[in-house]
Amino acid sequence: MIKILENDLKECLKLISANWKMQNNRSDIRTNFIYNCNTLKECLNQISINNVDKDYALHRWYNYMTSIACEYLFCDYGAVHEKDIYNHNVDIYINDIPFDVKVTVYPAKLSEKPYDLKTRMGKNKMIEWFYANQSQQSRKQLLNRIYIVCDGDNQEENLKMKSDFNILRERISAFMDYSLQNGINKVQIKDEGIIYKLYSDIIYISYNIVEKQ
Repeated sequence: MIKILENDLKECLKLISANWKMQNNRSDIRTNFIYNCNTLKECLNQISINNVDKDYALHRWYNYMTSIACEYLFCDYGAVHEKDIYNHNVDIYINDIPFDVKVTVYPAKLSEKPYDLKTRMGKNKMIEWFYANQSQQSRKQLLNRIYIVCDGDNQEENLKMKSDFNILRERISAFMDYSLQNGINKVQIKDEGIIYKLYSDIIYISYNIVEKQ
């Protein structure tokens, strides 16, 4: 199944534009069928039936399924997948600790690259930024989270990285080897005056560097 998914994601990559509009609740509701589409063919069929923005729906499907694929890559190297498919807060467990997996890119709002993701301090500052700047609509969550951050030279490269399974396997394998031996990074996140102690880390994906913990 994973091999079929990898092929579908590469085909989807050919159909979507590098840039797309910001997510919003109304468009999300209209395209929530993407969660029930296991293949690109199924997704394209539902786009036609529901008469929705093709690029928006395919971007959502691509982003969702790259996360699904990465969840199973973690499990290849020692994580345990959440059994309840309706649990939207937990994707995997590492050493019995629940995690949400998010595949994303180095934010355009941080175009000057203020955080060096090759360092622990840089990763932790970026994690704080992610929690502080996540959507304030229905997607806002304060959960243990592993961010896979793609840092390409342009938007086309960022999209490509999300389904570059050679580099994803390499980085996730290294992360799991380190984390199983040394534990998961801890951060303190302040939100609306409340301090949350969370487990969170970043796996940095770049074609220009070799990832080090």
